[in-house]
Amino acid sequence: MNVSTWCNRIIRWSFYLLFILVPLILTPINYELFEYNKMMITYALTVIIAVTWIIKMIREQEIKIAKTPLDIPIWLFVVSQLVSTLFSMDPHVSWLGYYSRFNGGMWSVFTYVILYYAFITNFGIFPDRSPGTQELKITKKELRKKQKKQQPDVATPLTPNPLVVILNIVLSTATIVSIYAVLERLGIDKKIWVQDVQDRVFSTLGQPNWLAAYVVALAPVAMALGVSKIEHGKIKFSSIVYFLLSILFFVVLLFTRSRSGLLGFAIADILFWVGLFIASREKRSLLPTIAIVHFVFALIVFFNGSNIAQIDKFTYSSLRDRFTHTEVKPAPKPTVATGPALDTGGTESGTIRKYVWEAAITAWRSSEKTWLIGTGTETFAFAFYQYRPAAHNMTSEWDFLYNKAHNEYLNYLATTGIFGLGTYILFLGVFILWFFKKNQNPMSIALFSGWISILITNFFGFSVVIMQIFLFLFPAMTFILSMPQKSWQKKLENLNQIIGIAVTGILGVIVLGTLVIWWYADTLYAKSYQIARSGQYGTAKTLIDEAIVLNPNEPVYRDERSTTLAALAVGALEQQQATTGGQLAQESLTENNRALQISPQNVNFWKTRTKIYYSFSVYDPKFTQAALEALTHAQTLSPNDPKIFYNLAILYGRTGDNDKAIADLQKSIQLKPDYHDSYYALYVFYTELKQPSDAKGILEKYLTTVDASDKQFKDLLGKNTQ
Repeated sequence: MNVSTWCNRIIRWSFYLLFILVPLILTPINYELFEYNKMMITYALTVIIAVTWIIKMIREQEIKIAKTPLDIPIWLFVVSQLVSTLFSMDPHVSWLGYYSRFNGGMWSVFTYVILYYAFITNFGIFPDRSPGTQELKITKKELRKKQKKQQPDVATPLTPNPLVVILNIVLSTATIVSIYAVLERLGIDKKIWVQDVQDRVFSTLGQPNWLAAYVVALAPVAMALGVSKIEHGKIKFSSIVYFLLSILFFVVLLFTRSRSGLLGFAIADILFWVGLFIASREKRSLLPTIAIVHFVFALIVFFNGSNIAQIDKFTYSSLRDRFTHTEVKPAPKPTVATGPALDTGGTESGTIRKYVWEAAITAWRSSEKTWLIGTGTETFAFAFYQYRPAAHNMTSEWDFLYNKAHNEYLNYLATTGIFGLGTYILFLGVFILWFFKKNQNPMSIALFSGWISILITNFFGFSVVIMQIFLFLFPAMTFILSMPQKSWQKKLENLNQIIGIAVTGILGVIVLGTLVIWWYADTLYAKSYQIARSGQYGTAKTLIDEAIVLNPNEPVYRDERSTTLAALAVGALEQQQATTGGQLAQESLTENNRALQISPQNVNFWKTRTKIYYSFSVYDPKFTQAALEALTHAQTLSPNDPKIFYNLAILYGRTGDNDKAIADLQKSIQLKPDYHDSYYALYVFYTELKQPSDAKGILEKYLTTVDASDKQFKDLLGKNTQ
């Protein structure tokens, strides 16, 4: 067996593994259980695919890359992301992605583009496993003639069988994901997660909206394959299986309670069946299938509900309660926030999205540079801190960080400017226009409908790894179905194949080894983070030290080490070990400096610096001023954060500057009018300053305007009036 054959096998199985592992993989030993592992496995498989592809071209002495209608839009998009990365407010994050999200950085953009071209260029390597194998290079015209002769009454997808093999792998993986989601609904892992996973399932995807987007994108594909198995009006068993899959996906969608997913499904469903009806030669034969499928969908909604009030008033439970005069009690609101309200409850998600979107637009309009190229690829976390509206402080998640704009388009606008968003929309728009200009077949219609659903769900959220793979590879599959393949080719003459293959292989091994090392470093960081929170700082230090040896340029690790060292320093000082405490304190500040050198705009790192100085100020008052300077800088990066003003007031109080302390507390209340801690701190300051009327006034204001039932303030007011 020659080198090219082995290369084809490796590329083929790497793509198979990509579609299988990315949706399924998660581990309990990483800092982020889901997306980190999915991104790392995508990187690893892309490296294998790219290296093998290059070796294959070297062996065949020819560079060959497919030409597609999206070439110009894709490369303009890549350039826009690269420019934003090069001029980013945080280049480290722009290249690698925000730690805990990872998808969206410049390296991930390169990855998806490589997968797009590798898939469409090497599609011919996928085998046709069906009986009566057709040649892969058969023209669409010839396929139409054959189908017209063989099945005159059926709108069978003009689908090269190798693509059916791939889609079956994708659907089989989605079936596993969906079955686990159903088991979640039944409570199989309800004791594992903090979230109420029975109420909103997320399976192996990690978040209900992500799971919804995943199954919605694949539902039209399952239905298209179901239609393709109908022969002469007779439904075969295999057809029933595919339709049952689409029904399973729909049930899982309802279990996620994702409104954006339901909207995406509705639009994709309409696009698919209307497109299929128009493309069908025998339209009447489709009507029974359409009627049966949608009757089942309606029946499921009738008994399960849809989480949309306007629809649910016609469901079984609502009608039953209406006729039996049963009083429907509203579901109790959670008393403890376990995640963003956009995901778990609290303030209505639409209200919060309004403020997050407002911050994105404000960040984009903040300067000529951001207007054109944004704050930097994947830097929305920093942009949000700097430009979030004060009104956001009155939501249930006022102190939450958003590292995405919860709108893919506004996220691109804020982080990559009009250049980035414009090229992204160009990429989407060119594919949409191309699709409608072509005489598409049913499977193309299914892929396009699923792809459109991604654009819908991304409008109310943001893309994750598997959805980005679909965003790039669904168009690649559609091009394979609908147009002859053309390639850009260049002969490689006078190239030493042995040296070229050896160098490529060595570089691939180095990159793969680096990914493995980074993955292991993340597991050490995760352990250190958990152990440090339990107070075992010595063990935590050992683990984070190992993580930094493996990945010394990750500022998150440096920040965690600085916090751990500070805790050890305080412990040594408490034990009157002044020399050891001083050394640990200096090392802690050095680590914090290193984190800030890499990511100077990271507000959390400045807050860490403040905490370090504050903890040391107990033993040396000169550190109080340093803590003030650090927190003041943090305030410039997050000017509408009431917590920062509250903590500044506490620090000013320690220096004896009561006027500034009171002013900052009043500013804190101005930013968050229901901020209990700031009201209480003002009461304490006024009491210590012998201003009883002002102290009483603060208590009365809180009880009058915020919470009349607050027992603590009522008791204080009673004492104050005696």
